[in-house]
Amino acid sequence: MKKSIYPIFIFGILFFLVPLIFSQTNKLLVKNEGKFSKKENKILPYIRINFTLTMTDGVIIDCSKFYPNSSPPSGGWPAIIFCPGFGLTKEILVSDAVDQVQFGYYCVVYTMRGQGFSTGKSNLISTTEMNDFNAVVNYVKSDPLVKATRVGANGGSQGGIIPTMAVCYGTSLRMIAPEVMSPDFASSWIENKSIKMTLLWTLSYDTSIARYTDQVRAYRAWILADTPDKWDSLAYYLPINRDFSGRLSYNVVPFHLANVWQDKFFNTYGWLKQLSSINCTYKMYLGTLDAHGGEYDSTEDNFYNFTLGEFYDYWLQDIPNHIMDSSKYVYAASCFPRSNNKWCWGKHFSNTWPPSGVQDINFYLDPYGRMRTVYNYSQRDTISFFNNIKDTTLTMTEAVNREFTGSVFDIKFGKTQLTFETPPLIQDTKLVGTPFVNLYYKSTANKAQFNFQIWDVQQDNQTYIVTRANSTERNITPNTIRQHYFYGTSSAHVFKAGHKIRVILTNLDNIANDPFLRTNPYVLPSLKRANNLLYMSPAYLTYVRLPLIGYIPNGITQLNENIPENYALHQNFPNPFNPVTKIKFDIPNNTVIARSSPGQTTWQSVSVSLKVFDIQGKEIITLVNDTLQPGNYEVTFNGNNLPSGTYFYQLRAGEFSETKKMILTK
Repeated sequence: MKKSIYPIFIFGILFFLVPLIFSQTNKLLVKNEGKFSKKENKILPYIRINFTLTMTDGVIIDCSKFYPNSSPPSGGWPAIIFCPGFGLTKEILVSDAVDQVQFGYYCVVYTMRGQGFSTGKSNLISTTEMNDFNAVVNYVKSDPLVKATRVGANGGSQGGIIPTMAVCYGTSLRMIAPEVMSPDFASSWIENKSIKMTLLWTLSYDTSIARYTDQVRAYRAWILADTPDKWDSLAYYLPINRDFSGRLSYNVVPFHLANVWQDKFFNTYGWLKQLSSINCTYKMYLGTLDAHGGEYDSTEDNFYNFTLGEFYDYWLQDIPNHIMDSSKYVYAASCFPRSNNKWCWGKHFSNTWPPSGVQDINFYLDPYGRMRTVYNYSQRDTISFFNNIKDTTLTMTEAVNREFTGSVFDIKFGKTQLTFETPPLIQDTKLVGTPFVNLYYKSTANKAQFNFQIWDVQQDNQTYIVTRANSTERNITPNTIRQHYFYGTSSAHVFKAGHKIRVILTNLDNIANDPFLRTNPYVLPSLKRANNLLYMSPAYLTYVRLPLIGYIPNGITQLNENIPENYALHQNFPNPFNPVTKIKFDIPNNTVIARSSPGQTTWQSVSVSLKVFDIQGKEIITLVNDTLQPGNYEVTFNGNNLPSGTYFYQLRAGEFSETKKMILTK
């Protein structure tokens, strides 16, 4: 079944006029025994009627309905209500409605209040617009042409939020199909006390696109002022009558959700963290669609459109097409190579979330730019991260107007960043889920912002951002050590074997050649000058946690906190091996003292090296060259690029030294 994903965010909108009542000849997909085929030159007549509905407060809603130019079936036509994205009008949905009429549906499209030819003022996607939607639902159900028990709704962004909100408040529908939205979308716009650029953009629409209530119009000024009182007002008022995650458990209407990992408006985590609250039947597609900054991929688009058509038919026309027998979750993961500034995408299927095999891996950051699964035991345990505001007269209004770029902006705002990397990955590793950041820091200011970008680094050093995690701490006490933790933007991505995972901590979360944000940042930066000292020791663990499938540590891992009595180098396992094996060793108590936190001496460490040699005694690789505290450790060795043969590995720790033999067989 053909269905288009319309763009959700557009700066200018063209309004197309169409005849009041007409029929059309077209080349469209038509149903043929449950399959889809092209049928040429078929006359596909339908009727369009434009009408208006008047709300209880006098607002007039601009609507159109479409239905086949033929007698309805017994009981009436099943119906679909199409809801527009924000700033768009009903005309953007006409093609969707016409397509569905070909399959025996009665369709209604309408423009939400404060937009297009509908009167009134927008309350920025709230229960006000939900009540308007309910009036449309009641109109559709009361039409004698409609089978009132078979009415559904579809839409993206605003158009997906409103029907979902409605069923959570008790509106009776047969099914809904929301796209690119979140049940806590308002909070997602100001996630972790950071304000997304897309919220400011939305609030900056010209009145020809959206006309706002007085309170909503004030939000933009509050954002640009970015003072404590204005932030508190935004954080208080924005979620009211908008977020509805607390009502998900009340919904009994089946839904088919489509969300975009790269969504620059709403984080998919808003759904993932609420899965246990959902009591109705549902299916989810999580991947990429041409909406909210997502990439268009024809394979993914066609797959989603087909499954959505099947969902319509199953619930609205009672066609037993087995759509509900398929996997509950379908997710697409991005991966290199990139072509035309787009990822490659591959589909994966699961009946559970998180999918089977996901493990939360903590990557501890250290002052030397490393990301490892072992704590930092070096004497150095802090690193400075500056918010380098060179000119404190810089305002958010000026930065926005300059799009955060150019020589004048660079003179006033100094972009800074710290980079951390893993060793090369031993095998393909899939990220599926939501990054988590835990950090300890001390700031010289009462406001601190941390923007973590997660990148894929190819073997030829080509890189591209995968996802991010952003947070702003406000009204903090300067020069006090704080623990701060937060979740980032959910994603699915395959890091290929040999690639590295890179984390960049920056004070301005933008990238070069962003096709959606351009030079603008994902979240508005802090303009408060600050020196933030990050702590990276076993007592103050700063790490990024990634949900991964197939991760094999390429480097050192501490197995447990037990303290062995003696040094030991264990035989590798498996042995012989092809091409990966693991080497364990033990470090007992010793006399070298190191720090666990500033001014404290509570744990001990020793310099450790673990090297691999060939049969000629030539060093092949250094697996460990570090300072470690007492404990049991494991290192993975990958001999993929080596020929078969005998190799030796040698451990040196303080005055201890031992060598063992291993055999690589290919």
